[in-house]
Amino acid sequence: MKKGLYLRIAIANIWKNKQTYLPFLIASVMLTFTFYSFSMIATDKGLSQMHGGESFAAVLGFGMIVVGIFTAIFIFYANSFLIKRRKKELGLYSILGMEKRHIGRILRYESCFCYLVSMVLGLGLGALLGRLLFMLVKLAMRCDITLSGSFSGSSALITAILFLALYAVLIVYNSIQVHTASPVELLRGGQTGEKESKSRWILTIVGLITMGAGYYIAQKVNNPVSAIALFFVAVVLVIIGTYCLFIAGSITILRLMRKKKSYYYSPKHFITISGMLYRMKQNAAGLASICILCTMAMVTIGTTVSLYNGTEGMLNNYYPYDMFYSFKDEDSRDKLLEFSENAAKENNVTIKDFASYYAYTETIYLLDGRVMNETEAESLETELDFYDNLRDIQIMTLDSFNRVQGLNETLADGDVLVYCDKDLNSLTVNDVTYNVRKIDKPPVRLTGSVTAVYGELLVVVKDMDTLEQMRIKNVRYVNDYNYCTIWNLSGAQEDIEAYSVEMAQSKLGLTMSSLNKTNLRQEWYMMHGGFFFVGIFLGIIFLMATAFIIYFKQISEGYQDHDRFVILQKVGTSKKDVKATIHRQILTVFALPLLIAVCHVAGSLHMMTKILMLFGLMDIPYIALNSFMTAFIIAALFGLMYLRTAKTYYKLVKF
Repeated sequence: MKKGLYLRIAIANIWKNKQTYLPFLIASVMLTFTFYSFSMIATDKGLSQMHGGESFAAVLGFGMIVVGIFTAIFIFYANSFLIKRRKKELGLYSILGMEKRHIGRILRYESCFCYLVSMVLGLGLGALLGRLLFMLVKLAMRCDITLSGSFSGSSALITAILFLALYAVLIVYNSIQVHTASPVELLRGGQTGEKESKSRWILTIVGLITMGAGYYIAQKVNNPVSAIALFFVAVVLVIIGTYCLFIAGSITILRLMRKKKSYYYSPKHFITISGMLYRMKQNAAGLASICILCTMAMVTIGTTVSLYNGTEGMLNNYYPYDMFYSFKDEDSRDKLLEFSENAAKENNVTIKDFASYYAYTETIYLLDGRVMNETEAESLETELDFYDNLRDIQIMTLDSFNRVQGLNETLADGDVLVYCDKDLNSLTVNDVTYNVRKIDKPPVRLTGSVTAVYGELLVVVKDMDTLEQMRIKNVRYVNDYNYCTIWNLSGAQEDIEAYSVEMAQSKLGLTMSSLNKTNLRQEWYMMHGGFFFVGIFLGIIFLMATAFIIYFKQISEGYQDHDRFVILQKVGTSKKDVKATIHRQILTVFALPLLIAVCHVAGSLHMMTKILMLFGLMDIPYIALNSFMTAFIIAALFGLMYLRTAKTYYKLVKF
């Protein structure tokens, strides 16, 4: 036989099976396009020259890893479906005299054709839409950046190598499937029946325990750092629990429903329950996968949208002033202030809300009202135990506090004013105990040093002598007293940006630390815009994979169910009842995973809010609103999928 014949057969096979091959090719093209796009943007030279560009590139690199892993999983899943649908056809080739090596060659040609189509269309889309993607990146970052948007040969090569490796593994796997199966097994491969699944109480209990443990961890975690450490543990437990409950728990529930005679023996429920009992073994894993993918899409899109839209609020919460500088001596402060006044005049910027104060900042360990030094803190069992007791402390004199906060407080000897997230009646520092007068109203945060990782502790002392007594010894993070200045700016935005750049570039040979809100805004939008861009892309990919899995599942079941519904009509079931049964089965396939996914989102919300606190997003109702709005939109998209899939499935089983 001529080699060209095998190629023609391969192309003809793909065309004849376009109903199943077309979704596979679309998914492969989109995954190729996404991976190439992430790589192209991450390696653009213009990005590396920008302030905050490295953070954005790192996020895109993480997205490339996720897309690569997900691509491998999805392609192997889709390929297993295609091979199962093709086994009867391949068995017929064998019966007609074609050798297995020839069948293997046809499959290799089919895989090579799919690979070439994926590369040509996927990379073609990347080249065609490259500039559009860079425009979207610029919108997400809210800054004017110079990015080429031209075709990247290195990114295309990386993409081609990755997908070549995946398709090579598919070719090997398919060849093994053909060579190890007999012609009879191939002919019957797509027609294998299912035995009634048995109740698996042990697996059901394991599912309940693991899912319950995952939910418990998600609800009980209180510290953001602990949330990061336990996040993947909770995710793995919930995934295990989801699969166990779909595989075993669903069977257990269906068998219990069958025992209820009044419910089971009715035309509306009899066919649906009995059919699902016999086929849940193969359906359960698919339904669990759909549920997990839905959850991933909801969480990914919901959290990244919350993070991106909350950027400005977080920035203002962390840095209430436009400029902050701290110095070791007053001379350095005076030199910078003189330079700042000249820069403001040159750039037509007005300095306002200026304040200067003397303060001590440190990260300390606070346990039962006692500030511990490093040696005492080491007595705690593990480093993780420290986080609940870590505090960012800021100590300042009463005079500075009143001046900055615009108050007129007074203090007696031995008293301190304290604002803390814990209820303290006394405070012990360096073995000296002070009486605490609580500050009820949160004071204006002066710097961005206080983070969500640790609690906040502001201590106001009577005078400099008391402040000197509170110099904390042997702490893990050594700091010292600083002269601090803060101020805001007014003027045209471009003038403020020019002033901020000039201030950032002028070191004057001084030892100081600074926070420039204008420059920080660009860096934050770069990072959060990266998360937003990658999150939306990944969410779309998860949804696309979910849609294709449902489509593959319904196509496969449609072919299998055709003869079964013919038999049902022959024994007296009306077309109306058959159609109602079909819609109930499809609705179950859609509704059950979606319902569980929403439960997973609700269960993970507490942990996700803690993790987002690491970025400075403290608005829990806002996070919840974005998460459930995302879930609602995805549910609406699923409704459209349901309507489309129900029509396709009914056409396949129609008689």
